[in-house]
Amino acid sequence: MVEHATQVQVRWSDVDPAGVVFYPRFFEWYDLGCESLFASLGLPWPEAFPKYEIVGVPIVESGSKFMSPARYGDVLTIRSKVAWVKTKTFRMEHEISVGARLCSAGFEIRAWVGRPATPGGPLHAGPIPEDVARRVSEPTVRAGHVYSGRAGRLVADGVRAGGRRGVGAPPVEASL
Repeated sequence: MVEHATQVQVRWSDVDPAGVVFYPRFFEWYDLGCESLFASLGLPWPEAFPKYEIVGVPIVESGSKFMSPARYGDVLTIRSKVAWVKTKTFRMEHEISVGARLCSAGFEIRAWVGRPATPGGPLHAGPIPEDVARRVSEPTVRAGHVYSGRAGRLVADGVRAGGRRGVGAPPVEASL
């Protein structure tokens, strides 16, 4: 499956008073890793979502294991890969490290969610297009990008990254 590496430097706003990264930031960085991987395949979300008439690829399940703290100023490498692709969902796996020291390992299961038939209508997972499934299933390793800032501004080629899932987003029906 496809793999991608992204780097981000820990900012002061990412840490608690002890200078240790607040754990929800890891989930933001997993999201950044997923979005970066798609962009590296020529599927940047701001273009792909309208092209494929989807509202997005929301997370329907996630988890993380934390092994070692990340601290203010650390340069993190986010290694993301597509573990599997099913009809309506796909699984992303991520590792975040500082140099050779592994800080966290996590996963996301995401659904391919089409636009509702009517504004405000229910959201449903739909089939992932064959060309997208093929791209994310290729056995290649992609070059990484360097990001600055918590919002995930891509420094390498000027493409803005960072998830825009809102708190309180409507639930999504997905068959895993």
